[in-house]
Amino acid sequence: MNAEVAIVIPAYNEEESVASVVRNARKYGSVIVVDDCSKDMTAERARKAGAVVVRHETNGGLGTSLRTGFAKALEMRGGVVITLDADGQHDPDDIPKFLEEIRSCDFVIGRRDLSRYPFVKRFGNFFLNAATNLVAGTSLKDTESGFRAIRGSALEKMRLKASRYEIAVDIVYEVGRLKLKTASVPVRSPVYVKGVGVWDGVRNFLYLLKRKLGII
Repeated sequence: MNAEVAIVIPAYNEEESVASVVRNARKYGSVIVVDDCSKDMTAERARKAGAVVVRHETNGGLGTSLRTGFAKALEMRGGVVITLDADGQHDPDDIPKFLEEIRSCDFVIGRRDLSRYPFVKRFGNFFLNAATNLVAGTSLKDTESGFRAIRGSALEKMRLKASRYEIAVDIVYEVGRLKLKTASVPVRSPVYVKGVGVWDGVRNFLYLLKRKLGII
């Protein structure tokens, strides 16, 4: 199955961690690193570790990087596309859980253990998760998780538009619109990395509402 698995890793200034993530992920499929115009050695270290590297000449944001990675994965005929972060907060050794579940569904999302995360992060995640599911018509356990598996055939049908952090709810919206069969799997969160904050969550939700209303 490995030949059909494409692992997309968006990266921006992650020279300290990207090589380790790539090496571990390569055990499960082909790895595509999208270097979003990093100012360090991210691209070189990812390439040396065995990844296919696509580099942006200007910084486009997380959403743009994932959309670039998805296009490359489909070009490489990825039957299953995995997304994970380059900073080490996702453990590639959890990928087999996704590959097992994706056999019987279209979309799998990683459910993080947020018990060690700051209270504000846990509180915000709970409400954003509930609101996102309500608007998108889904029942996912952790809508903000960046660790996902998507069938290539489903990904081809998605109309993704977000350029930055809103990509998380953009993907969930498409999962609901297409009425994809979904599952969640528990994943390890080895480290807490400051990422999407409370206001980012608010912006994500407003973006989702605009998509629902057809404004975007």
